[in-house]
Amino acid sequence: MLTFKEKIAKNYINAVGWSTKQKYLLIESDDWGAIRMPSKNVYERLIQNNIEVNKFSFDRNDSLESEEDLKALFKTLQKFEDKEGNNPVITAYYVVANPDFERIEASKRKEYHYETILETYQRAAHTQKVPALIKDGMQKGIFIPQSHGREHIQVKRWMEAINSNSKKEQIAFKNRAIISSKSSTCSQPYIKNYFAGQDYSDESEHTELETINAEALDLFEQIFGFKSISFVAQGGVWGDHLLKTLFDKGVRLIGGQQLYPNGEAKHKTVNKFWGSQNQFGQLHWRRNCMFEPARNQNFDWIGKCLQEIEIAFRWGKPAVISAHRENFIGSIFEENRTTSLKKTEELIASVLKKWPDVKFISTHQLAEIMNSSLKN
Repeated sequence: MLTFKEKIAKNYINAVGWSTKQKYLLIESDDWGAIRMPSKNVYERLIQNNIEVNKFSFDRNDSLESEEDLKALFKTLQKFEDKEGNNPVITAYYVVANPDFERIEASKRKEYHYETILETYQRAAHTQKVPALIKDGMQKGIFIPQSHGREHIQVKRWMEAINSNSKKEQIAFKNRAIISSKSSTCSQPYIKNYFAGQDYSDESEHTELETINAEALDLFEQIFGFKSISFVAQGGVWGDHLLKTLFDKGVRLIGGQQLYPNGEAKHKTVNKFWGSQNQFGQLHWRRNCMFEPARNQNFDWIGKCLQEIEIAFRWGKPAVISAHRENFIGSIFEENRTTSLKKTEELIASVLKKWPDVKFISTHQLAEIMNSSLKN
C-alpha cells in the first residue's frame, strides 16, 4: 500500500494542471518491439555463465512479444466493458527497430546497423504472426501503438559496451541478448546504462539523436500506417533539443516527468504537469498509477494501484496506469504472463465495481480530449 511519502507525492502530481469531471482510465505499456531475452535457452545459458538474469525482472521475464502473449492479452481486455461498451485499451509504446547483430558482427563491431521490428518478428516461429495480431488489436481498438523511439538502446553507449572487455557484454552479444548491467557478477561488467535511448553525455550527440528520432517516427508511420501523436522516451530520459524534431513529425503529446540529461549518472528531474505546453504547443500528461506485478508477484499491486486511481480521480485527473510489456510476456516463464493477467483482470473488475462510470480510453484519445478542452 502507499506510504505516507508516496501519498504526498501522488497528491502533488495530481493536484496541479488540467482536469476533467469524467473518470478516464488508460493503460500505457512501454518496450513493445524490443529485443531483450531471446529465449528460455539463452536465459539458462546466461545463468550458467554467472550472469544473474534471474535477479532482475526485466531480464528474467521480458522478451519479444509472441503470438500467444498478444492473444492472451487481447482475451483479457475483451472480458470487460465500460458503461459505453468500450474495452480497456493498451496504449503500446513501441520501438521500431533492433540491432542487426549479424551485420554488426560482419563489420567486426565497428559499424552499427539496425533491422525493423518487422524483420525481427520473422526470425522466430512464435513471433511471425505478431504483425497481423497487432493489426487485429488496432482494429478492435484495444491495442494502440505509439512511439517509444527507434531502439531501446543508446546506440553509441551500446556499441562501446559490445567493444569493451566486459565478459557479460561479450556473452550477451554472442547470444543476441540485450540485458541490464544489474544482472552480472562477471568480472569487468560494463555498467554504464545504455537502455535510455535519448540519453547523452554532451551536446555534440544532439544531431545523431535527432536523426534517430526522425527515422523512428518515419518507420513508425510505415509500419503501423499512421503517425504517432504521442511520445514517451525510453526510461523517461530526454532533452529539449528533441522537441522540434518530434513536432515536425507529428507528435503533439509528450510524456510527463522528464529526466534531463546533464552529463552525469544522476539525471535532473523536471516535472511536467497536466496540460502544460512547450514552445511548440505540445502538451504534457503524467502517468500517475503503477501496476507492475512481474517485478514482484507477492506485492499487492492491485491495492496500491486502486489507491493511486482514487487519488487521480479525486483531483479530476485521468488514471494513467504504467504497466510495462514484461507483465504480459510468457515465453521465458509462462506463469509470469498467467499470473499477471489474472491480476490485471482483478484490477479492472475492481475499478468497474468501485467506479461504474469510468471510461476506458487510449492515449491517442486523451490527446484529443485535452486539446479540445484547452481550446474551449
